[in-house]
Amino acid sequence: MAQRSFSGDQKNVSNGGFRGGFNYRGRNNRDRGPDASPQAHFATNISSLPPVQPPAASSAVINMSRPIVGGGCLFWMLAEKFELNSSVISSERTTVPSISMQIDGPLYDSSAFTECKLQPEDPLYNGGMLKDEDPNFQNFILDNGDRITSPSFSLQNLDQGTKYFWIKIKGADSALIRASLETEEITIKCIGTVIAKQGCWSFLKGGFVLSSPSKSSKLYIKNSDSRDINIEIASASLQPFTEHQWRLNQDTKINEARKRAVTIHISDRQGIGLQGAAIRVELVSKDFPFGSAIANTIIGNSPYQKWFTERFNAAVFENELKWDATEHKQGQVNYTIPDQMLEFIRANQIIARGHNIFWENPKYIPKWALNLTGPDLESAVNSRIQSLMNKYKEEFIHWDVSNEMLHFDFYEERLGPNATLEFFKTAHWADPLATLFMNEFNVVETCSDVDSTVDAYVSRMRELKRGGVFMDGIGLQGHFDVPNCPLMRGVLDKLATLGLPIWLTEVDISNKFSKETQAIYLEEVLREGFSHPAVNGIILWTAMRRGGCYQMCLTDSDFNNLPEGDTVDKLLREWETGILEGQTDEHGSYSFFGFLGEYKLTANYGTKTVDSTFSLSRGKKPNILTFNCNCNKLYFEKLW
Repeated sequence: MAQRSFSGDQKNVSNGGFRGGFNYRGRNNRDRGPDASPQAHFATNISSLPPVQPPAASSAVINMSRPIVGGGCLFWMLAEKFELNSSVISSERTTVPSISMQIDGPLYDSSAFTECKLQPEDPLYNGGMLKDEDPNFQNFILDNGDRITSPSFSLQNLDQGTKYFWIKIKGADSALIRASLETEEITIKCIGTVIAKQGCWSFLKGGFVLSSPSKSSKLYIKNSDSRDINIEIASASLQPFTEHQWRLNQDTKINEARKRAVTIHISDRQGIGLQGAAIRVELVSKDFPFGSAIANTIIGNSPYQKWFTERFNAAVFENELKWDATEHKQGQVNYTIPDQMLEFIRANQIIARGHNIFWENPKYIPKWALNLTGPDLESAVNSRIQSLMNKYKEEFIHWDVSNEMLHFDFYEERLGPNATLEFFKTAHWADPLATLFMNEFNVVETCSDVDSTVDAYVSRMRELKRGGVFMDGIGLQGHFDVPNCPLMRGVLDKLATLGLPIWLTEVDISNKFSKETQAIYLEEVLREGFSHPAVNGIILWTAMRRGGCYQMCLTDSDFNNLPEGDTVDKLLREWETGILEGQTDEHGSYSFFGFLGEYKLTANYGTKTVDSTFSLSRGKKPNILTFNCNCNKLYFEKLW
């Protein structure tokens, strides 16, 4: 049976408290329970953060942080420079690293809303660049000659920014409202969307990045299908961030969500701290699942296996579990290849996602199944799901049940509107320990796809839940062109309000770019995902198959890193604690700030050497274990 010990739902951490009177509204998830060795004393405090080293400043980035749709208001937020400092808090027995923040301007606010409200919330950051600004109303002539009127904002001397607003409509039950930006040089067709409903306020959150400054720009808010409806805007805000400020916000989020402050205390039998004890701490297993797709080419391929296991703790089979791969001819089911791939997964204690049970796109459905209808198709899909789930029960931590259901509906067209509901119910019954996912493209990659906007995703999730579906995961594929990180973060903020673990399941960058450009864009996406507290795992879509990779490879055919692979290695080094060595202070304490995961501890004092293990996991309650030296033996005492 495959190992299933990774953390699932995790708590979100808010930076929203820096503006007086605003309450953060985010996820309310379970903490993974602490796990620690009875031979180590350590105290953890999630509010105790070490200094963050600021990145080198570079070109300015425009970031959209809190768009709100539902009341007719748009706002930009303005962030000033802020410093991160560190201090040490000492007590008689422990020294815990801490952080002190001095902020000239507000931090990014991750607040978001997906419910329609009777009244809009106040503008974030007091409106930022749009404080006291009212929208203009501009007439447009459509290609068919119709006239429509849409609100807009005039923006002067724009370097970078983030936008949010509340929108309210009249003249339609609901409408997909899209924000766009025009500068002297470019038009960005979509920088944020919201599905607004009549009679209440909806929240639009999005953002954009400009490659060059703009002296005069226009921000438009329009109905995406060009119907002439009344759009009201409230609490508009626009907040610019420089690239330097955006990175500092990411680093702060990483410190809060991915790390814990730790103090190891060595004492004698009387509880008196022992100064000068040698401490060695090593992170042996990372908590955060980070991995890649694999193909059948990994079977028996030692160089591929070695390269993979040196980096990743999570995987997904690129094609080998799909229906057409396991039953290319009707009735001839063959699991030989996925079984061999699973042996590699088990042997290396890698967690794996199940991808996928069904795919709604007719292009990827077995040809023999395309012509089936009614009872014959129903029998075939029942056979498929029962065979697959019984074969691999408790082997895969996730299952993508009905892939890309926002874009395609093959099964519901033929089996009725409840077909997807039945797929999810059957999958849950067959493997209740697996987390069931929706898995979609163009949710975080862009807002131009009307089928898969963030609100469309939320709506479908809620519809399935009302139908009794046990679905506990949000799958976002992440096949990116040019990344829009402010938009990506805004989408993640809105999805986080559902309180479910979010995974980036198929991350890559389009092969229309050079490998060097792919590497740059990949780093932007990975930093954005890893720094968001609601993201619980990242999988790259970089399986090395015969003939190359889908869009992006990390290595050449001999498993030498390409620029994209170098980027992954750089970030993996940055996001690990590594090996730490030092000595206890006058209080018998040794403190550090470590990434979440499993640790090995070695303590030496005099002639005594003791090895122990402990875990760092999310949570606010300190875990305290005493490590006592008593003549020729050690004994354990647990304190709270």
